[in-house]
Amino acid sequence: MPHAPVERQKIAYLAILGTGLLVLVPFLLLTLYNHPQADDFGFAVRDNTFNFWETQVNFYLNWSGRYFSTASTILSPVNSHDFDGYKLYSFLLIMLFAASIYLLIYTLLNKSCNPLQFSALAVLFISLYILQLPSVSEGLFWMPGLLAYQLPNIMMLMVLALLVSFFQTGNQVLKLVYIGLAAVLCIAIVGSNEMSIVMAFTTVLLLFYLNWKDTQNRPYLAFLLFICTVACLVAVLAPGNYARMEDHPDGKKPLWALTYAAFLTILSFYRWLAPVLIASVLYVIYWGLPLADKKVRDAIFRVDLRVSLLYYLVTLFLMQFAYTWAVGERPTPRVENVIYFFFVFGWFYNLQVALTTYGHLLRSERNLSPALPVAAFILLLLSVFDMNSTIATAYIDLISGKAQAYDAALNERYTYLQNSGCDTCALAPLPAIPQSLYFMDALDGEANSKFWVNADLARYWHKSSVFLTSPNPEIVDNVTTLREAGKSRIQN
Repeated sequence: MPHAPVERQKIAYLAILGTGLLVLVPFLLLTLYNHPQADDFGFAVRDNTFNFWETQVNFYLNWSGRYFSTASTILSPVNSHDFDGYKLYSFLLIMLFAASIYLLIYTLLNKSCNPLQFSALAVLFISLYILQLPSVSEGLFWMPGLLAYQLPNIMMLMVLALLVSFFQTGNQVLKLVYIGLAAVLCIAIVGSNEMSIVMAFTTVLLLFYLNWKDTQNRPYLAFLLFICTVACLVAVLAPGNYARMEDHPDGKKPLWALTYAAFLTILSFYRWLAPVLIASVLYVIYWGLPLADKKVRDAIFRVDLRVSLLYYLVTLFLMQFAYTWAVGERPTPRVENVIYFFFVFGWFYNLQVALTTYGHLLRSERNLSPALPVAAFILLLLSVFDMNSTIATAYIDLISGKAQAYDAALNERYTYLQNSGCDTCALAPLPAIPQSLYFMDALDGEANSKFWVNADLARYWHKSSVFLTSPNPEIVDNVTTLREAGKSRIQN
């Protein structure tokens, strides 16, 4: 299969970069209207009541082995009532996620591709991830979700970049530095959530297995595997995990968990594969086959395809199993954010392994039509800007005024709670729900003042109780939102 002509390639890379910019912009703008919600207030009360070590010990013994995500909430600006800082944190974490993808791609490809090529590939992956993110609000805006689920994804990308650099250098001091930093990040990743435990451990185990005969690098990788294993044991064996599991009577049923996890693993391909396949066509033409031709990076991808596929499928299964065994239910959307992250990046790793092994079978001129990448790009654009996609929703939350109304209402709520002398406080409901930003709010009615979100909000503002005077509006589809916004502007 011949590679696309240079000029056509350049146009394709620029088109992908432009699309990626259109994908990122609405989410970065939405951070201007982002606010804390749900656990943000409860964690702030906790971190302002107990010292750091008391919190760590109490949660480890009674609630969760997620030692890093427990510790990281001390960074939340909600602790100091810095709501503008909350907006900034979400902006920086979105940028850090994009930068970590770019870092990994750059580390892998900087000697094989030019800046336009690896920048376009990084943007393709960013767009693909955001496009099917199971929960945008919990994955890009809600601080506890960012710290517990998205930050470990970022750190995993950094670990991979460090390990690529480790294999590329012959300097022993640098090897120590890279492995040391990777070990520290692995400790943090493992202490973030159970899905990340699986992802980190199986990835390090795979690297150790693949380099078993490499006497130069094996001791370093053995050390990394040891550190990762110890961290996994510390997280998994936490008494708090088992105390918390008592709240889930459907958990700890091995046969059910195995069956359900297998079903969910298969279902993930049905749910997520279509846009990934479209992006794969572009990847094969513009990156995959050219990379397969070059010998510089062959060692990274010259892996037995059966081994890499086994690693991919087993990791996806174990991620599902960890949740179904502990809880007995399907993973929540914020948990699926991590599973989908691995689904995407593991898919493209296996695709490159397959191209490195079998790419020569595709190098036939009659197999490639110039219309193929154009059709793939159009299909990708249609997916990205589908009326119900996460990207379209982000734009509609902005242009409909939902995000602005949400921001103004919450600022008014804070002012009222700060300045009012009420002890039992009745709060106005939100005027609009921007789906991209919203996760959870207090409930309406004084009878619901003991609901945990209401109770945390009351404690945070030093009130006896808070409740909404009426329910928040329902989240409506994008077409309805545009229709209502249009009517409102015509009437005004």
